[in-house]
Amino acid sequence: MGDFFRRHRFRIIILVIALLIGIMLYSVTRGGRAIPGSGIINAVMNPLKETVNGFSNDSESLLSSFTEGKNYQSEIEKLKKENAELKNELIDFEDTKQQLAELQQFMDIKEEHKEPTYSAPCTIIGYVANDPYHSFIINKGQDDGISIHDPIITGEGIVGIVSSISSNSATVETILSPNLSIGAISADNKYTGILEGEILLAADYKCRMIYLDRDTKLKEGDLVTTSSASGMFPKGFLIGTVESIETMDSGLSKYAVIDPVVDFEAMTSVVAIIDYPGKGESNE
Repeated sequence: MGDFFRRHRFRIIILVIALLIGIMLYSVTRGGRAIPGSGIINAVMNPLKETVNGFSNDSESLLSSFTEGKNYQSEIEKLKKENAELKNELIDFEDTKQQLAELQQFMDIKEEHKEPTYSAPCTIIGYVANDPYHSFIINKGQDDGISIHDPIITGEGIVGIVSSISSNSATVETILSPNLSIGAISADNKYTGILEGEILLAADYKCRMIYLDRDTKLKEGDLVTTSSASGMFPKGFLIGTVESIETMDSGLSKYAVIDPVVDFEAMTSVVAIIDYPGKGESNE
């Protein structure tokens, strides 16, 4: 008997289901009136109905969760896009704010130093590769009235000079380079020297003021400005502050390590001084 059911189990199940469906249809055709054995049928069918209803509810819940998940993902993507747009607007705002601050600094320079003639603000568009003295390239050149050896400044102080030029761009060699020799003087006009770069100091964005007397009273924290002695810069532009006083290798004189007021790493634009009284006139 067990073998029989195992062989014909599926057929028996189909017959039972067909019988139950037939009884249900018959009940419907009787106008919904109860028939004998309906209690047994309900006892059999109710668990089946509950199972089907439970499966239906679970399916609806799963579909609803899937749909809500897609909606959440869509909202997240939308918020990410809006966040990126706001960040871009903030960057544009900060750039505009920086440009306005720099323009204000240049206006202050013109107010303080009225005699020189200045170029329009120049944007830094690149840096010279493998240059330990941090030379850079600006987006203006001969067509904008700029010439070789024109001094370059920011609203903070001096930066360097134009070392090469084309019609619409120029390369600026900074005061960190030993190729420049610029007349320098302490802010109280007591101590003079020559500003020049040095490779070890340039790594830290510093330079030095050489040819100081052995008994110089120049000290840490003193301000140093241009003196116009070399003819490369007009007088009175700020260079930086004295960081320390050291003795030259010869032992015959001293030099001051200068910390420039210009932040070379943060510069975005500069101005060229295209003309000034005493330009090119060296005062030994």
